[in-house]
Amino acid sequence: MKKLFTIMLVLVIGLSLFAQGATEATAEQQQYGELDLGYVDKDGNKVADFVEDPAKQLDPDTLIFAYTPVEDPAVYEDVFAGFMKYMEKVTGKKVKWFAVDSYATQVEAMRAGRLHVSGFAAGSVQDAVNHGGFVPLAAMGTENGMVGYKMQLLVKNTSGIKSIDDIKGKKVAFVSESSNSGYSAPRALLYQNFGLLPGKDYEVAFSGKHDNSILGVYNDDYDVGAIASTVLTRMEKGGRVPDHAGWGSFIYESKVFPVTAWGVTNKLKPELAAKIEEAFLTFPWEGSKLKESWPEDDRFIKIDYDSDYEVLRTIRAGSEAVAKLLNE
Repeated sequence: MKKLFTIMLVLVIGLSLFAQGATEATAEQQQYGELDLGYVDKDGNKVADFVEDPAKQLDPDTLIFAYTPVEDPAVYEDVFAGFMKYMEKVTGKKVKWFAVDSYATQVEAMRAGRLHVSGFAAGSVQDAVNHGGFVPLAAMGTENGMVGYKMQLLVKNTSGIKSIDDIKGKKVAFVSESSNSGYSAPRALLYQNFGLLPGKDYEVAFSGKHDNSILGVYNDDYDVGAIASTVLTRMEKGGRVPDHAGWGSFIYESKVFPVTAWGVTNKLKPELAAKIEEAFLTFPWEGSKLKESWPEDDRFIKIDYDSDYEVLRTIRAGSEAVAKLLNE
């Protein structure tokens, strides 16, 4: 009996340990949204949480800092020199410039924890967050938010088109396949938000330039023009087209397309990450080389990846869906 009891006890302990190990393994393999396996997002903000284990958190004496890949990194190293000095003052760390030569290199360096603070161009932010453990903290802007542009669907008031439903069978002017606001965005958003496919629900024409799309709508060459809001504003100010308030309207406007996001790797010690965020949000912009390079901005502003970059995630998902459907 005693031997049987011992055997049963061993089995119970063994099964308990097995179950515990299976639970831990399952936890380690849990996928959080679009984040790569291994990243955790307990608060549901679509961004990887900071590493919880203090033994695995990074607290380097020197912070490695990078901007997006550019043709002449030395120019931007000089532009950011003053800000890097300010970050040293706020964090008590040295800050060293790192010139990245590609977006893939930038994401991988952050994933590996070799890059601590960086700016990712808007189009690469989603990859940096999902695959590199990038935690967006700030962006350049003003008290009113990011300074960006919208994608607009412009129609002439005499066209009879009052809503998105009215463009079925109509001619929609895209700019070119390399244009975001003039092609990728409208193509994706028309499908994601309204279920409309190019070539099936509406006719596609390529104008070559935003200017041509605007003039084409004005001159009745196109029924709808997918344009960047800033281009229409410039054309109106330059007298190249009358103020659209007198002849045209928008049947759709996107959210403002976000700009470069600045942030840190999720491997940093959270207290250090908070100091870095403080450096961004308190940096004195006026008189700096950042102000010279980005005169339309006057500060770094706090951002929310979930809401501020939603439009780009929607466009990517829509583009992939449209491509798949048209290839079937």
